Amino acid sequence: MKDFAEKEARLSEKERRNLEILDTIRRKKEISRADISKFTGLNIVTVSNYVNHYIKKALVYETGLDISTGGRRPELLKLNKNFGYSIGIDLGAPHIVEDTSIIACAMDASSDVVAKEKVQKVTESQDDFIKRIELVISRLIEKNKIQKDKIKGVGLGIWGPLDRYKETARYAIEKGETLSYAAIQKMIERVFGLPSFVEHDAMVAALGEKWSGIGLEEGVDNILFMCADSSVGLIINGELYYGATKSAGELNINPPQDASNDVRCWESYAYGCCLRSRGIDLGIPTYAKNYFKEHKNEKSKILDIVGGNPENITLNAVIKASDNNDALAIKFLQEAGAYLGAKIAYLINLFNPEAVVIGRGIEKAGDVLLDAIKKTVKIWGYEEAVKIVKIIPASLGEDTVAVGAGDLVIQKIFSKI
Repeated sequence: MKDFAEKEARLSEKERRNLEILDTIRRKKEISRADISKFTGLNIVTVSNYVNHYIKKALVYETGLDISTGGRRPELLKLNKNFGYSIGIDLGAPHIVEDTSIIACAMDASSDVVAKEKVQKVTESQDDFIKRIELVISRLIEKNKIQKDKIKGVGLGIWGPLDRYKETARYAIEKGETLSYAAIQKMIERVFGLPSFVEHDAMVAALGEKWSGIGLEEGVDNILFMCADSSVGLIINGELYYGATKSAGELNINPPQDASNDVRCWESYAYGCCLRSRGIDLGIPTYAKNYFKEHKNEKSKILDIVGGNPENITLNAVIKASDNNDALAIKFLQEAGAYLGAKIAYLINLFNPEAVVIGRGIEKAGDVLLDAIKKTVKIWGYEEAVKIVKIIPASLGEDTVAVGAGDLVIQKIFSKI
């Protein structure tokens, strides 16, 4: 039997053309058929046939006449942003830290965010977690008076390897258990009557930065999105790369649960191996806590921020101290940047991207972390690949995954119109 995941991931020629033409109209705001032909490389007759169909569907409308360069003045086209709405949801990282949240964004057809809701994520059962998702969607729709009949679908960005056959994600709600994302989809269908689409959070984050972000130049088609150090979203030749079973992008190795202590050596913080993730906060709070336990008389603004108790150290506390030029905080962030930079250098050597986007919250550390990453990449990366790559922070901040999940729905609409 043909692998349905592979079939689902592959776009038809018509779907690619739909996406290319509609995305060009979306990005250019107003554009003529002739200019669409020029930007896409499609002939004018083909463009006109597609555009006429969009106009009939009320997805595109004509706004007036452009300046003539000779001959008949061309009609300008514009995307109807009120065609419908998408909802994108970031289900939050499994490593729950002080500001881990479930975030939902409502977006119009032009990918602009029109409303946002956010709730704190906590350790809880799967049933309670699904109720929390229902709550945030309900708040988003009701508080912002979004017309339910104009919502086209819900995109979900979820952490961890996805099993498209069992419809589960290996998702750490409590003890690394699997989560049935099918149960979430059934809730959305039952309560809201909407179709839903599930994707790895790193993948939709990459899509969000490409479609809705401001940090990437138009035409950049080979992108890596780093969800901290645990997973990577891959856009290759302009399309999301899923792999054979749509579970590509995990940056962890998976030790057997009954492994000996020697085999599991990397489970301590100082394992010295970049093949295992340190977590959504890059292990920075753990590093700081261990340091202050060993250096009890050390002074630092980090301790001042957390009331003198190392156990209260968080990533945000270290970042705040770094912003105030605390030498230890800067050291902790630089060490984490050097560690992550080695991982990124390997990926740059492997994939030769035009851009690497740093996100999932660690971009808040700013230039101290980013400069350490870039310095390490220059050391370990091959010159041929490193000389062209841009390493930048996520421009959408905490909304990156939710916006990308909403963009996923918009892409589904555009490709099938």
